Amino acid sequence: PLEIAGYSAIVDLPDELVTSVRCMVCVEAQWVLCANEDGVHPWPGGRRQAGESYAGTASREVHEETGWRIERPSLRQLGWLHLRHLGPRRHDGYPYPDFLQAVVVAQAKERDCAHNAAWTDVDGHEQSSMLVSLDEALARMAGDPPASLFLTLAARAPRSS
Repeated sequence: PLEIAGYSAIVDLPDELVTSVRCMVCVEAQWVLCANEDGVHPWPGGRRQAGESYAGTASREVHEETGWRIERPSLRQLGWLHLRHLGPRRHDGYPYPDFLQAVVVAQAKERDCAHNAAWTDVDGHEQSSMLVSLDEALARMAGDPPASLFLTLAARAPRSS
């Protein structure tokens, strides 16, 4: 079990605690939502590899999970998630009990397949992804305050041209 809190401030996070990067992805006026066995969410992303930048992690993870290729110059940090383990320590080498996930937004224009084609995460976790309007994304995230917060922030973030 985890306790999760979202923060919208832009600060230097302690690198040793940032285990993952989550990326809100905008394609023209639509947003990428991912679906897995736990439900639907707006932030593809995952664990950082040793020495990997936030942009590197976001680019790799978004592509692996959705097929979309983010435009790195469009990437903007939105804030972070603070997660706290509520259960006993797992000996997996990750920080305990607290760890952080950076949250960013980026634009994408290119995908390795058609915009509406099926795509399965290369690791098999994300089962599909879809493009939806901001209103639909917010409606689907109504029961998830951190997701709603970051979708709203992402929609307001400056976009590169």
